Formats: sequence, structure tokens, C-alpha cells
Amino acid sequence: MAGIKYTKFQIQELKTNKYVKTVTEKYITYTDEFKVKALELDKKYFLPREIFKICDFPEYIVNSLIPKETLKRFRRLSKEKSLIWNKKWRPKVKKIDFDNMTKDQYIEYLETKLAYYEEMKKYIDSWFS
Repeated sequence: MAGIKYTKFQIQELKTNKYVKTVTEKYITYTDEFKVKALELDKKYFLPREIFKICDFPEYIVNSLIPKETLKRFRRLSKEKSLIWNKKWRPKVKKIDFDNMTKDQYIEYLETKLAYYEEMKKYIDSWFS
């Protein structure tokens, strides 16, 4: 939600809730358990504010637009893909450990790198010729 900034007291209060994974000044990340429970209660025709009240969220959360928008996002995510998304958006780049390489591995690495640069040079030269 644009413009919302939680105070330190509110952040501490939200961290004590068992359905909150992490909290920053701007964002609340909910646990997977809460996502599943919220969708189950939503299917039983509970209102979004009632769901948040049942799950012991403070009044400033319950009386805001957060419950409605959060449930809307949960519904959309459950239709599009898995609601519980544990993968990172980008895979972590593996760093090459040169200290543990043998000389032959290092030479092979350098030859591969040189071949790559030569291919790129040919590709770039073809654009400008």
C-alpha cells in the first residue's frame, strides 16, 4: 500500500503475530499457514476484515484496505500459480573459486573464456560491417 509506514511499535506488535513472517516499515510478509487459512476462510464466505480479526491482527490493519487487497492478491496467486512461492526470482550466481582449481582446470577455464570473447567479437564485428 502506498504511503503506509509502520512505526517501530507497530512492527514489534506485528512480529509477535504467528501469521507474520517478516515486517518492514512498508511491507508485511505472511506465513504460508496464514495464506492457506485465509483462503479456506474466504471460501467459507468470511469477509477479509473478519479473517484478519480471527487471526489476531491489530485494529489498524483490520480497519485498513490491507485485508481486502491481500485476499484479492492471494486469490489471484492461487489461480495463476502456487500460492506458496519459495523460489527466488533469480538464481544465485555461482562464483568461481580459483584457489581450489588445478592448473589444468584453470587453463581450460581461460581457454573457454577466450573462445567466448572471440565469438562475441565476431558477432559485434558483423553488426558494424
